[in-house]
Amino acid sequence: MRSQTSKLWMLCPVVAAAFLSTAAQAQQTFRVYGGVAENKYSIAFSGSAFPGYAGKTAKSTYLSENVGFSWVLPQRIYFDLSYQKSASADHDLWKGFVDGDKQDLSNKAATLTGGYIMVQPSGMSITAFGGLRKSETTLAAPKDANPGVFAFSKDTFDSTGAFAGAGVGLPALGGQFSFSGALALLKGTWKDDAPVNPFYSKADLTLGYSLNAGYTYKFTQALGVSADLRYQLYNFNFTRTSAGVDVPYDVTEKTVSAGVRLSYQF
Repeated sequence: MRSQTSKLWMLCPVVAAAFLSTAAQAQQTFRVYGGVAENKYSIAFSGSAFPGYAGKTAKSTYLSENVGFSWVLPQRIYFDLSYQKSASADHDLWKGFVDGDKQDLSNKAATLTGGYIMVQPSGMSITAFGGLRKSETTLAAPKDANPGVFAFSKDTFDSTGAFAGAGVGLPALGGQFSFSGALALLKGTWKDDAPVNPFYSKADLTLGYSLNAGYTYKFTQALGVSADLRYQLYNFNFTRTSAGVDVPYDVTEKTVSAGVRLSYQF
């Protein structure tokens, strides 16, 4: 039933803006880090979406595990590679459709960032950065629905894109506060695993943005802890066909996350 398989869920994990506070030493350094974050997101479908999805908003909360590696050159150029994966999670996209049951959700994303750090005499730092991000998110379909309603077991959304942004770091309270923002251009692909006539759709050059605020404190020259808040908003433009006419509709994803991580520099 095409109207079921093409009703898109929307979760693009976030475009990350890597900001390396106090990384402007005149020597080459490496940093590894790991932590967890709580993510709250909503997926809203415009009124022109498929029947059953039109005007609906799905919500979910999940924890993600985050690890990464950074390389800072003496010229204050840095590179950062990070990986994020959701822990146990579910979604309520089908709430009200199949007795309000929740189904499994999984998300994983890899981000490569490069940037340049400018340090002012006052200790304030300004960073310009850009990079690439690739993510994959899946939403399981209800297992106990009426036969024939769901001809697939999961939907999968792959997104790939580039981002660019800037940030500022301010020393205070024995550590450093950081604030950054980024714009992204993404391409998204939706598909399901139906054995017959699987669904496949594309959204090109989706525009989105993210905002980030954080605080870093160093226990020693090598060991530090960071906490951050992040807000992300993305709008995907898709098209469906109704009675031979192409009908555009939007799927808007919003994510708010709060996380903490430990880092070790060597």
